Amino acid sequence: MCRLHIWLCLLLLLLTCQAQAAERTPLKVARVPIVVASYQAPGREVLGSLEQQVGRALHVPLNGTLHAVEFLPEREVRAAFEDARQGPSRKWRDLVRPMAERLGADLVVLPVLTGYEQYERMSWNWNRGTIVYSYASWELCIYDARTDEVVRKQASRVFNDEYSAAGAVEALARTALDAVLRESGLHEKVMAGLREQRG
Repeated sequence: MCRLHIWLCLLLLLLTCQAQAAERTPLKVARVPIVVASYQAPGREVLGSLEQQVGRALHVPLNGTLHAVEFLPEREVRAAFEDARQGPSRKWRDLVRPMAERLGADLVVLPVLTGYEQYERMSWNWNRGTIVYSYASWELCIYDARTDEVVRKQASRVFNDEYSAAGAVEALARTALDAVLRESGLHEKVMAGLREQRG
């Protein structure tokens, strides 16, 4: 009997959430797929894991039920990005506001991999192995239409030592991406939109 009562309460809560979700306007997010602007490029598998990392920063629990965030179709976002690139500015941060205007987006997220390289050389020291130089850098630009604010964060990581998995370029790319995602407060911006809808 107690379990039945719990299940009925959960069902009632779910129905209430769905009713509230139907009443509010979802936060419209335009997420540009990672732009590779570096001399070398990551492989498809690494790029896929980096995309997942951005996706986790944008994740809203129970969004399938709450419909708090609407991710705009990738095809439309790509088209708006290419259109914005035809403008006079060559700065990444100048592209996000026109994209938001064209798409009617509340939030535009533009991650750019600006550096990605790795080289190996032999050490001059006889008792050392292969020396690896690797470098990864990011620029993350976000436009929040609710505050008319452009946020631009950059981060880079360098490794120059005997080979280590932590010094591989793909590992550096992940840690530098994590830094710009945290420093930009991207997840907090998405969740703030959810709190505003509740209020």
